[in-house]
Amino acid sequence: MTTRTRQPQESARASGGNEPNLGQKAAAMANKSKTQLSRMAKKRGRSAPSRFIAWSKQQQASLQQQLELMQSGKVLTGENHGSGWIDTTGNSIERAKARLVELESLLTEAGSATISRPE
Repeated sequence: MTTRTRQPQESARASGGNEPNLGQKAAAMANKSKTQLSRMAKKRGRSAPSRFIAWSKQQQASLQQQLELMQSGKVLTGENHGSGWIDTTGNSIERAKARLVELESLLTEAGSATISRPE
């Protein structure tokens, strides 16, 4: 059996016993919880309808840019049917216009739905 003298509490803390007390642990846990809650609130901050509207607007801008490039002749589309490439730019322009009309319709409906919805 070995015996050793016990150090006083103050000298044990000063010599490397840097363990936080219960109050400090509770405060650290509360801060961590508060941080996690604020992160969750930020993620939830944008509702599904607002994310859909943002996505639709991005799609609309992208399609508008593609349409302008095709109409100016800077971008061409085509298909290879084995006998060579066939220009399908006209069809692509029509599809882009139809998609833009559809997106505009969705944005208009979504916009009016979010405005008239009670909070």
